[in-house]
Amino acid sequence: AGKLVTFGIVPDLPETGYGYIRRGDVVPGATNAVAFEVAQFVEKPGLETAQAYVASGDYYWNSGMFLFRAGRYLEELKKFRPDILAACEQAMRGVDPDLDFIRVDEEAFLACPEESIDYAVMERTADAVMMPMDAGWSDVGSWSSLWEISAHTPEGNVHHGDVISHKTENSYVYAESGLVTTVGVKDLVVVQTKDAVLIADRHAV
Repeated sequence: AGKLVTFGIVPDLPETGYGYIRRGDVVPGATNAVAFEVAQFVEKPGLETAQAYVASGDYYWNSGMFLFRAGRYLEELKKFRPDILAACEQAMRGVDPDLDFIRVDEEAFLACPEESIDYAVMERTADAVMMPMDAGWSDVGSWSSLWEISAHTPEGNVHHGDVISHKTENSYVYAESGLVTTVGVKDLVVVQTKDAVLIADRHAV
């Protein structure tokens, strides 16, 4: 009780676009599910490092999803970033109810320091725990992730718009206006809009 839980995604490939969480010891007394102490949060790694992470079995993708009691989070926020808490409290003092909305004090809210939950609390608290989650999750924060979750042709391609692909494999091709044709390529992202064209290795974006 009183722990701050983050969900670690069981990785199925060495993804370089996500941060990782290194698990520590099993949390004693956990019931109905396995939870681990958080040993370390790590930033987005290079490919070789990501491959080593996945092979070790000790690392999970950082989903950025959390579960905790609001009161416990506020206790830790007060401990580590009292300036953020003070700014939030000031913003809430000036709330302006508007039908179904609560509009906070704009000036106070804009004065609040910008920092993620990870940096402000989770990387500092002694009460962070991680629960592994294997649910087909994707951050969809990259073209490669979008390719992964989309419907594929038998050759592994994803097409949007007027696209013709010949001898093309495992590529994402998006045509906003006009025809886009690919021949003899693989693992590409090709995005064509009215005023720009992107062509990149799918693993790089």
